[in-house]
Amino acid sequence: MRRVPSEAAIAALKAAGLGQPFAIVTAFDPRGENMSPAENEKRTEKLKSRLRSSDSRFVAVDCCSPDRSHCERSFAVVMPQEEALDLAREMEQVAIFWFDGARFWILGALAEADPLMLPRNS
Repeated sequence: MRRVPSEAAIAALKAAGLGQPFAIVTAFDPRGENMSPAENEKRTEKLKSRLRSSDSRFVAVDCCSPDRSHCERSFAVVMPQEEALDLAREMEQVAIFWFDGARFWILGALAEADPLMLPRNS
């Protein structure tokens, strides 16, 4: 998400079943508060179960800081944007990543904020 996705990256997303706009949602660290690994794992299983009971296509992904010192188990989920934001609020998440088919964005869920197009310096 530090670069505009290349055509090859977009093709790889499509091959993974993510050819439509999708959200990346996590259950880690609700409200931005650090939780124990065990609690984050428990929350991730709850989110996974919730996704399995829906009709949304999803793929497990890890979202990591550039130096990989912090990673969060997450899910790329094909669903309407408002449903993704509702799910993020249910999971008590501050924000989600949104892929519109060409670019990634950060959208506020619990946080009120204007959408932020990524990468920020392009």
